[in-house]
Amino acid sequence: MKKIVMLLTTLLLLIGLGYPAGTGRASAAAAPSYEEISTFVDGKLIISASKSVLVNGSSYVPVKLLNQIPDISVASAGSVVTISGSKGSAKLSKDNSVLYNNSNYVAFKTLLKLGAIDGKYASSAASLFIWSTEEGKTKSNSMLYAISKLPGTMGLAVGKKVYLYGHPGSHWVTDVQYDNVSLTFTMQNEAGTIWTLDLDTYENYTLYTGELLQALRNFFNGQTVWVINSEIANSPFKNMEKASIKDLRSNPNNGNLEIIIRRANGQDINMKIEPGGNRYESITKLFYFKNPRSVTTISDKAWAAIREERVIVGMNPAEVFLAWGDPDSINEDLGYLVYGNVYLYFINNKVKYIYKM
Repeated sequence: MKKIVMLLTTLLLLIGLGYPAGTGRASAAAAPSYEEISTFVDGKLIISASKSVLVNGSSYVPVKLLNQIPDISVASAGSVVTISGSKGSAKLSKDNSVLYNNSNYVAFKTLLKLGAIDGKYASSAASLFIWSTEEGKTKSNSMLYAISKLPGTMGLAVGKKVYLYGHPGSHWVTDVQYDNVSLTFTMQNEAGTIWTLDLDTYENYTLYTGELLQALRNFFNGQTVWVINSEIANSPFKNMEKASIKDLRSNPNNGNLEIIIRRANGQDINMKIEPGGNRYESITKLFYFKNPRSVTTISDKAWAAIREERVIVGMNPAEVFLAWGDPDSINEDLGYLVYGNVYLYFINNKVKYIYKM
């Protein structure tokens, strides 16, 4: 029976465990790395389309946001931009700034030299914290302490636009607090309403960031797929139906993460991605990204049965797997697979008997 297990494993490897082609491509070694990060000033989140950026490990602040930082001012004279603070001034140059998305960004370390401010970058929250007063420092450090208590990568939601299953629209995580007993997020919705999310009663994995949604789009949109019905409850598709991933979105009515599948006839099907674990794996388990018939030989008769989610005598283990997915159990000694109350007996790696108990 070990040959059955080996064939199933081989098929999975050939299909690449469902991952699209091109994953893992190396980026250009010489290109600078830009990562957008959140900005807090005296404990208050700056909600703006212009975000600070991390460039090769150093923080840069948009010149557009400098008027929201105490003791920092900006003056322009022609093409010359001068940044001033109580400790001095400096002209924007290639040594203290970067150009990102056609906007000027100044190095945070330059701002520290010019103004009566302090701060730090928190990698666990991908956020820059700036303070100008003792009160602002206390508030910022309180948030930083709370972030250190967040489980897993939950800190990356702080200061970000997020979506939550069961909550319509988008929300900003504007604050996080820990009172040595419980953790809470302060949320602000699109209408500006402030509300509190208690992380002690919060269901894991039902929150996801706008950055994650965009990353999923970049990764999956436009990919050709073959649908795995054994992984989709009440599937509207024919098993192994060829389709394409049109888009991913947050459902505006309930916040659920959805994937939009376009069928060959042009019909779009919206499918909810169940919350839990790794979102990439939750999506890739639903599809193959290569035609199974291109990686293993399947007869027309067997393929027709697979499309109809039937198992017939003469199928090999790989064909059974494509029709019904993973078995509930395997008996290597007696040479059979179990699917619910159906037992499939193999001789020479071919289905010989099908018994329904």
